[in-house]
Amino acid sequence: MWAMMRGSGEGTWAGWPVLVCTVLLLSACRDPARASGTALYVTTEFDPTLLLTQVRVWGSVEGGDAFGPHVLPEQPERLLYSGETLRVLLGDVANGVQAKVFIEGLRNDVVVARGEGGAQVRDGYEVEVTLQLEPISEQPNGTPDGGTFCIGCDGCCVQGHCTGTTFNTCGTGGIACVTCDPARADACDSRGVCVCGTNPACNEPGADRCVNGQCRCGSGAACAPGQECVDGACRCTANSCSGCCSGNTCEAGNTQSRCGKGGEACVQCKKGCNADHTCR
Repeated sequence: MWAMMRGSGEGTWAGWPVLVCTVLLLSACRDPARASGTALYVTTEFDPTLLLTQVRVWGSVEGGDAFGPHVLPEQPERLLYSGETLRVLLGDVANGVQAKVFIEGLRNDVVVARGEGGAQVRDGYEVEVTLQLEPISEQPNGTPDGGTFCIGCDGCCVQGHCTGTTFNTCGTGGIACVTCDPARADACDSRGVCVCGTNPACNEPGADRCVNGQCRCGSGAACAPGQECVDGACRCTANSCSGCCSGNTCEAGNTQSRCGKGGEACVQCKKGCNADHTCR
């Protein structure tokens, strides 16, 4: 069940998708890091001339269940404006997995815009995602197409048409179909999720291919946490390491002998490493 509130000039939505354990309304003030545990803080952006009255939101988390779709607000009461936000609470999901969010903008129950985005989940933290809604193309009769959610559909939805679940049309519950990447997946499972063997599809940063049901980086195993698969080799980079890199090993970056942040090379400090990962 979704609800909508306004506060201090900020319109906000909150709700209870499949992965959510609790309902939480947003307020204008929030801790950008640990406001609500593991969550996505989604900002919507669109051209005000679209005259949106509602949005339909759904998505999925790598290796987990899909959430949504949910229409926000439940009843159209006013025109929406660019910058409105919503929070998706993800509950107990693995750190570092990819979350995907899809959105459709509605005007009087008709889909007039779409957008999508994603982020890497941080366990216990709120990750910001911005979804840009773009106007959809029109059909020859001049009306927008049927959208990407099909009511009463066991499979997935392509331009308003229910389609059976296959490798090229992967999804269940009427959500938008996705095409599994043959380089990173070898099947679409019964949940409508692209998989490599019995595991989720291989995703950046730690792997670049699915081989015999196993995620791999080049000809070797998938990379360890803190590493990124770059040109078939595991490396410590700014994308994979929030601390510092000692060779291709990601260090916390908070000790005198290995101090640093942002994936830069670790340095030896003379006196110690400050809380902000700089030497003193």
